[in-house]
Amino acid sequence: MSLIQLGIIVEIFLFVGIFLWVRKLTSKKGRQPSLSKKTIKNLKF
Repeated sequence: MSLIQLGIIVEIFLFVGIFLWVRKLTSKKGRQPSLSKKTIKNLKF
């Protein structure tokens, strides 16, 4: 039972870590295009 519980805990930590990592990547990707769009508008005007 202890090995099964350890495996479950490790899987939960992995899922949480991957979820947070993906959120960080998506937030960075979301921020970069908005900045590039602003710079493009500034260059046009």
